Amino acid sequence: MNGEWRRALLYLGGSMGPLGTFVMLPMIPELRTTYSVTTAQIGWALWCYLLPFAGLLLVSGTIADRWGRSRILRPAIALYAVATAACAIAPSYLWFLVARVAQGSMNAFITPLLLAALTEAVAASGVGRIVGRYAAGQALGQLTAPILGGLSADVNWRLAFLATAVVGAAIALLMPNPADAGTSAAGTTQTLGARPRMRTLLRRPVLLLAATALLSALGPIGARVLVGLSSRDVIGLTGSRTGLLLFAGGVAGMAAAPLWGIVLDRWGGRQAATVAIAVCSGLVAMLPVARSAWTLAAIWLVAGAATQTVVVSFQSLASVAAPDNRGGALSFTLSHRFVGHAIGSVVWLPLFTVSPTATYLASAGIGVAALIAVLASGLNTTEPR
Repeated sequence: MNGEWRRALLYLGGSMGPLGTFVMLPMIPELRTTYSVTTAQIGWALWCYLLPFAGLLLVSGTIADRWGRSRILRPAIALYAVATAACAIAPSYLWFLVARVAQGSMNAFITPLLLAALTEAVAASGVGRIVGRYAAGQALGQLTAPILGGLSADVNWRLAFLATAVVGAAIALLMPNPADAGTSAAGTTQTLGARPRMRTLLRRPVLLLAATALLSALGPIGARVLVGLSSRDVIGLTGSRTGLLLFAGGVAGMAAAPLWGIVLDRWGGRQAATVAIAVCSGLVAMLPVARSAWTLAAIWLVAGAATQTVVVSFQSLASVAAPDNRGGALSFTLSHRFVGHAIGSVVWLPLFTVSPTATYLASAGIGVAALIAVLASGLNTTEPR
């Protein structure tokens, strides 16, 4: 298998995390009915995926860089597929939550390792393009998740998890398993002699970038959950139509990610991140005016693209934040992103039932704090051209 095919598999592997996270959004009413739980309790299904994911991401990149990525990556993808199948057959809500914990735990050893393998082979001036393409793979998972979840919600929600498990198993079987001392799946050399340490991440720039990721996820880029709930409970769309609406935002994000990578390489990561966060926050603040399906779809189409530009920006900065522990810096930053998503799933859903408008505005307002954090970090991928 040549280098291009190997990279293509890594990009496809990037879709697994978002697919597992967001596939349940259009099926919230069906999950409530199946397990006789409330909307607020459904938020724990997101929490149980995101909390172990975020917690293990703090150390997963550093662990993998010490032990060798190829020893961990393929088994992690295979176990992720098993955990996803367990979600499909869970007989009670407790077992469903346990399976979600297993999903999130395995994904902590997938997402950062794929991205580290892709970015270590390129100079800083080309990081944006690589991360943009990888983010397009993540967007593929985000756009596939709601349409798969929505269609399944109208038939049997368990089918969505079974389909995701099949995709994960196929990737685990097809992905190459190179020797640790040789060439990585991205076509780069991986050395086991170096022993990255966690203390290399406890620096002010890395910590502020992690705060940027957390605040962005808690705020504007986490609005996908609110849009899915607006579609079902405010506007009254079916599961499949909600899936199509979220799908449109995902398509826009998938198209925007590689283009934003090119912009980032020209502007520099810090300036690109500042613009991306500001635009995304402004669009989320506009969502409360959407009182029809067409208005919500129009705003979300643009906002969905903007959320992906934010992700490309801080992932690109993370890939150069600690060259002596690249995998660790990526996983550390991503950990804080998903802590933000986990907090948001518990905080915003109950607030949404009280005031959708206040929830959207609060989410957008947190983007201002994220903008301040990225500016204060001082990090940049390259000098603007």
